[in-house]
Amino acid sequence: MSVMEYLSLTPALLLSATFLLSLLVGSFLNVVIHRLPIMLERAWRAEDEVEAGIGVGPRIKTEAMAFNLLLPASHCPRCRQTLRLWHNIPLLGYLLLRGRCAFCRAPISRRYPA
Repeated sequence: MSVMEYLSLTPALLLSATFLLSLLVGSFLNVVIHRLPIMLERAWRAEDEVEAGIGVGPRIKTEAMAFNLLLPASHCPRCRQTLRLWHNIPLLGYLLLRGRCAFCRAPISRRYPA
């Protein structure tokens, strides 16, 4: 029996799998929504410097190389401490931490679990 057949025969499992997949996709989209405009702005700034004849300065190169969808790792906006892997588990990490940073105890916005 294939996974799809098994899921279609077990509605509770299908709902659970759909919920988990939705959490993962939503979490990834949150990262994209936050980081993509920053990445684009930095790329446009670098292009403007090249067109203006300034050339791409080391600061711009470093910023562009160090910021993408994977890097830097997720961190607390207040204390800048890098989050551990289990802190990033969608919804579960938020609930286990009771809506606060594990390091500085600053509140985490409700936007993240939403």
